[in-house]
Amino acid sequence: MSTEELNKIIAVKKMDLEECEQELNSRYYPSIVRIAIMNYISVLQEQLKNFNHPIKK
Repeated sequence: MSTEELNKIIAVKKMDLEECEQELNSRYYPSIVRIAIMNYISVLQEQLKNFNHPIKK
């Protein structure tokens, strides 16, 4: 994967994370939906952390 492709993926994930956090904080959702959004946010955060600090093989 090229650096350019990786940067595009990271940018999309960051935008998605920001949008999810804003939605979660600005609207009412049933508990199950809130849990799903929070889970997705934690997955995105973990993926971004791994992109910033790749796991050494």
